[in-house]
Amino acid sequence: MFSLAHTFFCFRFLKKYPQPKGQKKKKMVKYGMGGLIIVFLICIIWFPLLFMSLVRSVVGVVNQPIDVTATFKLGGYEPLFTMSAQQQSIQQFTQQEYEALTYQYERQPVAMQFISLYSFDDIVTARIEGSSGAVWGISPPSREQMIRELQNGSADITLRFTWDFQRDLAKGGTVEHSSEKHTKDLESGMPVCENTDLIFPHIPSHANLTVPNLFPKYIRAPNGPDAHPVKQLQPKEEDDYLDVEVELNRKLIGEGNGTSGFVEWWVIKLAGCSREECNILPMVIFNDKDHGPVCLHCAGHRKVCPRFLQRDLALHHRTGRAGLGGRTLRQADLPVPLTRNHDQVDDRERLTLRET
Repeated sequence: MFSLAHTFFCFRFLKKYPQPKGQKKKKMVKYGMGGLIIVFLICIIWFPLLFMSLVRSVVGVVNQPIDVTATFKLGGYEPLFTMSAQQQSIQQFTQQEYEALTYQYERQPVAMQFISLYSFDDIVTARIEGSSGAVWGISPPSREQMIRELQNGSADITLRFTWDFQRDLAKGGTVEHSSEKHTKDLESGMPVCENTDLIFPHIPSHANLTVPNLFPKYIRAPNGPDAHPVKQLQPKEEDDYLDVEVELNRKLIGEGNGTSGFVEWWVIKLAGCSREECNILPMVIFNDKDHGPVCLHCAGHRKVCPRFLQRDLALHHRTGRAGLGGRTLRQADLPVPLTRNHDQVDDRERLTLRET
């Protein structure tokens, strides 16, 4: 029995390794196996790069704004202040600035949770010049009407501070402009109404007033059209906004030519700051990544908005039918596992999962 078993084992061993010892292998076998091994090693080396290029749409690409425009208006009149920060004034956050920001909010869990969603590459600082880029071209009748409304308080006048972010769509995203505004209703006791002399023709060359809680420092720039202030870093909302000083400057032009006149422009700077850097309005912008469209084959090759890949958003679907001939969208069909609360799963969905 053992002799037969040994003979059978040797026979199978010879069939598995038919090449006798001491004989050269054929060149076809030799170079073929060597080439396959080299190709396998190349695939191992290049696989991480290929993998990152394939999942780039899932990881996301940061599309930072190329232009940040700030506008300050009083009611429906000519804007008092308009200024844009171009690419050279939009500075990338550094690792040191990111660590300083986390150190500032390390005792606030909600703020730290928001900051942890971004790396320092996702954050930029827009340094908006305090001097308006356009002269104040209000007409005399509109100026007089503004003065009467401020003095009498008969009409509701609103201060509007608007910011607009422009992106390059060639780098990703579907929305070119994201904007939002902060409004303040004027009351009779506010400094703006008590200092209407700033708008009279006999005003001095430098006169300013303080507008409290006007400038939000931290703004979130999502992939959509709305760019809201970050409430996690400014929990008191408007009370956490920075105070600014609004100053009207005037310069005499054309003197000696017989056609002298005045040119007026507004300047905004941070209140209570005497340094030259206070003429710069720093706006810290948190940019969301653009993930691109995700195609689900089980949904009839429809493109699905990839916001479910962000950690701060939740997914809740019922029975995801793709129409006639489609089947139910299941958790296994998604590219990444997503957690849901038990209260978001109904009986019909649980029954569907069992059937599939």
